[in-house]
Amino acid sequence: MRRGGYNNLENARTATESSLFDLPNNMINYEERMTQLDDKDRESLQRLRRHLQFFFLDPMQKFKIRRQFPFKLALQIFKVLIVSLQLILFAQLRISHVDFLDETVTVMRHKFLRDWNHDNDAIVYPPESGRYAVFSSDQIIQHFSYIVTSYYNIGNESFASFSYDTLIPRPVSLKEDDHFAHIPPLSLCIERIADVSVVNDTYVFDVSEVTECFKLNFSHAEIDKIKENAMNIRQFLHNRNITFKAEDALIISRATLKFNLRTIHFSAASTDQKPECYLIKIEITFDNSRHSGQVFVRLNTLISYVNLCNGKVLQVGPYTADSILISVIDIAVLICCLASLLLCSRALIKAYLLQTETQRHFSRILGIELEWNDRWEFLNLWYVMIVINDAFIILGTIAKISIEFRDFDSSLFTLTGILLGLGVLLVYMGLFRYLGFFNQYNVLMLTLKKALPNILRFMVCTVILYLGFLLAGWVIIGPYSIKFRTLSQSSEALFSLLNGDDMFATFYTINDSNTTINIFGKVYIYVFVVLFIYVVLSLFIAIIMDAYEAVKEFCSEGLKVERSSLKEFLASAQPPDFSTAHVREEFAADQLLHLGTSFLLRSRQELAENIAELWHQFRNRSSPENSSAAAVPNTSFVNPLHSSNSRETAAVTSAVSMTQLSP
Repeated sequence: MRRGGYNNLENARTATESSLFDLPNNMINYEERMTQLDDKDRESLQRLRRHLQFFFLDPMQKFKIRRQFPFKLALQIFKVLIVSLQLILFAQLRISHVDFLDETVTVMRHKFLRDWNHDNDAIVYPPESGRYAVFSSDQIIQHFSYIVTSYYNIGNESFASFSYDTLIPRPVSLKEDDHFAHIPPLSLCIERIADVSVVNDTYVFDVSEVTECFKLNFSHAEIDKIKENAMNIRQFLHNRNITFKAEDALIISRATLKFNLRTIHFSAASTDQKPECYLIKIEITFDNSRHSGQVFVRLNTLISYVNLCNGKVLQVGPYTADSILISVIDIAVLICCLASLLLCSRALIKAYLLQTETQRHFSRILGIELEWNDRWEFLNLWYVMIVINDAFIILGTIAKISIEFRDFDSSLFTLTGILLGLGVLLVYMGLFRYLGFFNQYNVLMLTLKKALPNILRFMVCTVILYLGFLLAGWVIIGPYSIKFRTLSQSSEALFSLLNGDDMFATFYTINDSNTTINIFGKVYIYVFVVLFIYVVLSLFIAIIMDAYEAVKEFCSEGLKVERSSLKEFLASAQPPDFSTAHVREEFAADQLLHLGTSFLLRSRQELAENIAELWHQFRNRSSPENSSAAAVPNTSFVNPLHSSNSRETAAVTSAVSMTQLSP
């Protein structure tokens, strides 16, 4: 027999349908049990069953019954639109900020690294050249000369608004009339071991670590001499007890030169046209920790926003149209997400209270304990996900507002981007819930739900095998291949191979200086590719296809429903016809259970009645001519079918009326 596919999905189940209304063959006869109960317990169970039937309906069916506007659905759709717009505007702001930081770092490398060129700026894999390094003491001296002269002429030779950090104390060794007296000194820290002596192939090492720091300030005359001949700085450093000689190669481990600069960033093309002041902390490190003769040179920068930035911008008004629009969007996102968080949290609380009431009714009246599977039916994971994404977006929006108030901290930018990005991702994933209401769009969710347990079990075995290949490749091939140099790079290389990417480059980058490693590396890659691409991936796809076939069989032929007390209790009544007025009256809010006395847990009908009653009392109190009429207890808003909540409201109204009648 040919299996039914998804060409015709009229009978397919929606993603939110949970088989709770199916009728098992050997179910407990709850109707017979209910006839043996007294009127109070039977009425209570009937209310519970109606409430459960209403609870497990999707929003479309609930709308047909109550004819109430679907606020949650409309709110989620509006939230998707407004949050997407907010994210687009923030992405543009963040990209502009990160581009400015990257461009500033590039300028610093070109200004202070002697042989840096455009080829070093390009990100190429594999890199065309090795790491930036020097190989002799003369080259170290030349680099120091280049850094010092660039620092003292940063304002004259740069086509940018770089200036010195004047908050650093001025040097006292220079005369006040010296041209460079106002320039803050450089800081040089040298890490070395205490002592090394080598005599006739006999050495004595004192490996105690010693760190010495110096403040370097140069006069105008010294800078002129350094410009004439870069090697002149050797004598100036020697006068300050600093040497970089060949015999120091085993002593000096690392030398770090530190200084600060300031700059102003302004972009007329951005939405916010206010200048921003930044502090640039620069560290240039000469790394000789390996003592191999190759001294690696590395420039690190830390760019931070400076809050104390005096000045003003001459413009027509204090606020631009773009800044006002961004503020309005941020406020709208906050209000929308707070409302969504409140509504979904309220729904989760009401679901928990309903689960508690169901468990209490089953235990007290029917003598049946609910199983854990039945209890989990009350937890709506879609609402949990919405609560999480609302929390992410609220926190991200607060951080974004802080950024817009001139707090351009890079870590705050990163945190805001992560929060807003994860929030929007979960918001769009939440749209699958509403697509699941239509039979033609729920295939993905049903397949994932069916395949997820088997996929997780399969991934446990796959991860164990992957870790074995990862560690073996890193330890054996790592020293001979740039793609396996670190554990992280090894994992990235294997994952690329898993997707069939960059295979030849992986073979090619294995160094052939060691024949054994070269042969092992080729065999290792062959085995990994064959095992993971042709076996593991095929099994992974087979698991998903098996789940897809099971979903098709479920939708076309139907499967047996697992027996549970909750499902049998719901299936004991005939499925209601919600198109009739009588059934809609039975499922009105006053005919269901009342799960709490809190104002936020009441239904819309109860809230409307309470608000109308309070408004009526307020009008009676504020109108003297109606004081006599207000003394009469008003019970027109109290339905006799209401539960204790409505009766308590009527009692409060009567008490207020009696108070008004008393002299």
